[in-house]
Amino acid sequence: MSFIDRILPRRNRAEGYPGKGLRRRPAPLRIAVVDRDKCRGTGDCEAICHYRRIRVGGDGKARIAKGCMGCGACAGICPSGAISMKWTVPTRGGTSGDA
Repeated sequence: MSFIDRILPRRNRAEGYPGKGLRRRPAPLRIAVVDRDKCRGTGDCEAICHYRRIRVGGDGKARIAKGCMGCGACAGICPSGAISMKWTVPTRGGTSGDA
């Protein structure tokens, strides 16, 4: 039995917390969204993504994969302004929904 299990009962550990609990990463509060009409496919966003969730596809447009953590690095470096950050609403169980 770990130290956390001894001092905190399992049922009360994450009560009222929007994430997944103490042992897992919380759900992101925002995600990146690509305006594919503005995207020029420079690849700067793909190069700067810390989580490797952005890829420039064969059509020359960026795509955001599931699991974006919402750090905003891609939105800050995009020269065409095609990437913006969208706020999400955390739900019970740690997944995020659309705002």
